[in-house]
Amino acid sequence: MIETLSVAENILLSDLPGQSLGIARVQSRARARELMDLVGLVEVSTDDRLSTLTLAQKQLVELAKALSMPEANCQLLILDEPTSALTGPQADRLHEIIRDRADAGLSVLYVSHRLEDVLQVCDEVSVLRDGAIALCAPCSALTSNDLIKAMSGEALMVHKDDNSKTPGEPCLRVAQLATDIFPEPISLCCHRGEILGIAGLAGSGRSELLHSIFGLSAESKGSVLLMDAIDNHEIVIDSPSQAVKNGIALIAEDRKSQGIFADKSVSMNSTVAELGKLRGALSTILPRRERQVTEELIDRLKVKCEGPLQSIDRLSGGNQQKVLIARWLQARANVWLLDEPTRGVDVTSKLAIHEQLRKLRDDGAALLMVSSELEELMALCDRILVLSNGKQVAEFQRGQWSKEMLLEAAFSEYTHRAVRAAC
Repeated sequence: MIETLSVAENILLSDLPGQSLGIARVQSRARARELMDLVGLVEVSTDDRLSTLTLAQKQLVELAKALSMPEANCQLLILDEPTSALTGPQADRLHEIIRDRADAGLSVLYVSHRLEDVLQVCDEVSVLRDGAIALCAPCSALTSNDLIKAMSGEALMVHKDDNSKTPGEPCLRVAQLATDIFPEPISLCCHRGEILGIAGLAGSGRSELLHSIFGLSAESKGSVLLMDAIDNHEIVIDSPSQAVKNGIALIAEDRKSQGIFADKSVSMNSTVAELGKLRGALSTILPRRERQVTEELIDRLKVKCEGPLQSIDRLSGGNQQKVLIARWLQARANVWLLDEPTRGVDVTSKLAIHEQLRKLRDDGAALLMVSSELEELMALCDRILVLSNGKQVAEFQRGQWSKEMLLEAAFSEYTHRAVRAAC
């Protein structure tokens, strides 16, 4: 896709309707609007530039583009992690479209780490492990545990989290935070030893909230205050440099464009946030010390790679994400802003990341976590805050939520907006 083009132009790039020497803009917009509504991209204009959209919205644009090809000309549709940034209802809508196309005779190759999605939408499944077929069978004969065992070579070890520890003192306070994304100011508090989940549909303001807390939104109003762990005085966070200096980590939703340095080594990617600790007397990086630190992080997080000098772009998505976590572990971050930390990673890597997040919490860190998977939030979080259309609409304590309650809250402002529009 092309960031500088409009949404409509990206969707119809390979099949733009022509009219004499120009393009029939009305016709192309109408066709793009039809496809956008089909995939549930109702809040975006056909004229919006692609670069202004969130990752989840871009993913829906890409799906609309894939569906723009006339059915008579399309025999095979290949979808690689199509639901990785989508919420449950959006993924369900996509699955309905896929089943309709498959029932009409289209062949679909569906690649996903979301095992329930695979079992729900596919007829047959093949599992790859270490470059070879480990399993090939009808989905009706399999369970999630069967797939996990085929992928990892071992049965799933379920982590039972009793959450018996009471969260500590307030660590991060957000007061009356307002941007053009949030029609009403947002306030929250995250404690030491707590995982605070942020739920909501794609486009609800989840990622923008984390970015604003990290100091990436120049136009934001309100305050972000970090409580010093020693004397509990307040530190104002108003820029990314101030955030990093005071131990706040951000793991962005799109690791390829906002996280990793794709052409650099595992070593460089894991130590870049705290290079000062690796410098010698002449302020130069000590290669031996850098290698030692990287090897320790690789071992701690079980990163599968050839070694510290391997280019990070040769690693799987799950191992790239582990390197990003290693980066902030090395920097000794005590506040973690996690935007879809397990998006597009394999099951074993996902479980390893969950284990690391629980350990961070148990060691006293404060974690704010965005995820499109409500089951993941319910399994990991102590509290869940719900955003809907940029508004803070609900907050639930562990034991007081259900998936249905979270979904109802996430849809609430969109439902109200539709009712107001109808009136």
